[in-house]
Amino acid sequence: MKKWWRKTHTRDLPEFLNVPWTIGDLFVFVALWFGIQILIVLLLRGLSPYVPVVAQFLRAASNPNNVSASFVLELIDAVAGFGVVWYYLNKYKVGWSAVGWRKVSIWKSLAYLGGILLFFIVVSNLLLLLVQVLVPGFNANQAQTGDQTIASGSHSLAIIALVLLPPILEETIFRGFLFAALAKRWGMVWGAIISSAIFGIAHWQANISLYTFVLGLLLCFMYVRLKSIVPGIFVHMLNNYLAYIALTSK
Repeated sequence: MKKWWRKTHTRDLPEFLNVPWTIGDLFVFVALWFGIQILIVLLLRGLSPYVPVVAQFLRAASNPNNVSASFVLELIDAVAGFGVVWYYLNKYKVGWSAVGWRKVSIWKSLAYLGGILLFFIVVSNLLLLLVQVLVPGFNANQAQTGDQTIASGSHSLAIIALVLLPPILEETIFRGFLFAALAKRWGMVWGAIISSAIFGIAHWQANISLYTFVLGLLLCFMYVRLKSIVPGIFVHMLNNYLAYIALTSK
């Protein structure tokens, strides 16, 4: 007898979420994504004794306050991520529409945008207050630390590295690739919860993780309703821009 959740998601899963990759592919995806980045670093270290420019870059990257080096590392992360997505799309002979890159109505997207942002602000703040009450020592107002180096540098580099690039990469991976596979296996609700929890944990800071968990749930909802990750990318960009403004105003 099939489990009840398999019956439910098999019957109700939208066709565009019926992706060819599996849960097993997700583990391989993560290993490849981080493995490529590690290999690149190892390659650079191997070249550094013979190529002065590479040695100079590695010295700069070891300094957490070097904005340009931090920006290059962000680009390496993005290239590795998109490279692995491209590998799976080619493996299963599907196009970028399989990870949510589809056309969508502008007016319908704008209608969802307003409601999503309002709901996000209310729910995320209520959740942060609730956790602050239930968990002693939890600081809902802890400053975001991970991106301060880039935010403090060149405005152009910061906008690309913090506002424009991460939403494109993260929506493709977390909503288009990860959420779809999880939804196919365990249904849309659990797929959204698990992928959003991973999305939150990936930000490595308790209050930001809760904040991005709620954002992830809403972006999954937008993806299901609009059948495209493009509107979610713009919501994500707006969120990151507001965070960038908060970082640079301190």
